[in-house]
Amino acid sequence: MLNLEEIYNQAIRISNNIVEDIRFGRQLYFNPVDTYSIQICKYLDDSTDILAFLHSAQDKYPYMYSHPVNVAFISFVIGKWLNLNYSKLVNLVRTGLLHDIGKAKIKDSLLNKADALTFEDIEKLRSHPVIGYKILEKVDIFDAEVLQGVLFHHERMDGSGYPLGLKKEKINLISKIIAIADTFDAITTTKTYRKKYSPLRAIEEIQADSYNQLDSYICNIFVNNIIDYYSGREIRLSNEQVGNIVKINPIEITKPIVQWENEYHDLSIERDIEVVEIL
Repeated sequence: MLNLEEIYNQAIRISNNIVEDIRFGRQLYFNPVDTYSIQICKYLDDSTDILAFLHSAQDKYPYMYSHPVNVAFISFVIGKWLNLNYSKLVNLVRTGLLHDIGKAKIKDSLLNKADALTFEDIEKLRSHPVIGYKILEKVDIFDAEVLQGVLFHHERMDGSGYPLGLKKEKINLISKIIAIADTFDAITTTKTYRKKYSPLRAIEEIQADSYNQLDSYICNIFVNNIIDYYSGREIRLSNEQVGNIVKINPIEITKPIVQWENEYHDLSIERDIEVVEIL
């Protein structure tokens, strides 16, 4: 049986090969995506182990290759929390791996641009779901659920998303899950144009978006479960102290009760202190 690291590294190779094949106009082979998706759903189960591994693997590989894999893993964890059936989990992992393949057709200079984006830049970046959908549409491997997941993962519940401006029930379940996983990984991963942020900040942003943009039910399941995961974790604080999270306040997630040097501190009161990093 493959271990978690082997499965992850294998997925990175698959992600890298897909991007390179698209960029160099080579024949595309998507069968490894199917094999891997079945593998992860068959061999992986413990969400705590998966989240801990993803934390340890942060920034190990270029974002273009690691992000789809991270999204696949996180989406799988959310799917387990939602008690989805096996076939739905497999499609969820497939979609996670493939959701950003349209970006392989966009130049790195734009994907990594640190300066303010022009209207034309934004339009090009927003074209990636359609590009990805068109690539997969030509391949007789994935069903409509996966294709829609790739096309709809930037749609939002209030209709503010793209490319179609869909609302609520018109967005399929897989797209709603991918949207949350995509947001979490994007915020907590270093990019060429900005530093990564604390997972607590990512959770807080997802919670805020649950009121209008992201599916509120799935967000609540995600937030409640991942808060449990981060409770007790070792942290580095802005005052140079290293301590532990004692309790996360769901009302103000970035201001938990923490402990260092055998003393408890409520960061919602000691507001000048922040959680800089989860170790």
